[in-house]
Amino acid sequence: MTVAVAYSDSPRGEAALRAAAEEAVLRGTELAVLNIIAGVDEVETNDPAVEADVAAKLAGVDGLTWTLYTAPEEFDTAEALLDLAEEVGATLLAIGSRHRTRVGKLLLGSTVQRVLLESTIPVLVVKTS
Repeated sequence: MTVAVAYSDSPRGEAALRAAAEEAVLRGTELAVLNIIAGVDEVETNDPAVEADVAAKLAGVDGLTWTLYTAPEEFDTAEALLDLAEEVGATLLAIGSRHRTRVGKLLLGSTVQRVLLESTIPVLVVKTS
């Protein structure tokens, strides 16, 4: 069993990272931090700066084992995230969300909405406080 979290360097990404870390410790399982890179076709290694940032944000969480996984967006963030979650064997996916108006969701779409509709595993949606 693995808890996966969609990583982003934003307040909603931090909230999701904290919630996912708490879930992983509670469940006694590993945390898979999923980093999707936009605008590239292939990713060979993790970005050391991202790895250091995640390590700093998770430093105070006792008993947590985590791994950073990086994948290219390939023009569809939701699909890339779901594919990577499946690849790491996630049993729960945490994702951060921000408030959007109904019109904003209609015109721009929503990665969170797509993940919720297409995921085959439970999804924990976390808002910033």
